[in-house]
Amino acid sequence: MSSSTNLSPLPSVRRVLTGHTVDGKATFIVDETITPRLFAPDINQNTVHEVYRTETVPASIDSEMTTGSFVDEAKTNHSLTSPKGSTFRSFDLEPGSITPFHRTVTLDYAIVTKGSIVLELDDGKRTTLNEGDVMCQRGTIHKWINESNEWTRIYFVMLGAKPITVNGKELGNEGF
Repeated sequence: MSSSTNLSPLPSVRRVLTGHTVDGKATFIVDETITPRLFAPDINQNTVHEVYRTETVPASIDSEMTTGSFVDEAKTNHSLTSPKGSTFRSFDLEPGSITPFHRTVTLDYAIVTKGSIVLELDDGKRTTLNEGDVMCQRGTIHKWINESNEWTRIYFVMLGAKPITVNGKELGNEGF
């Protein structure tokens, strides 16, 4: 995973984060355009915008008050998931791109905000998600295929989950 200028023609993602002053007043602590990075440059030109991340749930949301400055876990940790926390990011998938089959031990909420994307499961079943569609991914092995001629943007919120056990075997992270 490496840094990059935005290879996607879609607009960069702007993130606005709120927090508190030391006397408890609401304030804006971040208002910026996120610099995207290539997600898997050896596979494709898909980019990711890291929006927000926590390492625990319930999340600690007072770092600007307790440490004197905001701790931005999205900028310091780019691992795919946060096993006991949450990850919020967007992916831009280029036309014709196919991700490898993969599984994360997470509960993922996804919203397609631009374009369309095919979700394929390991049994070969497929469905197409279009702009405005939502999906809940519950730790299944899958891949994404952009069969269109347009870039697709999907936002994900990934929550750490308990692993699924099938016939005594734990289904852990796979792929990537």
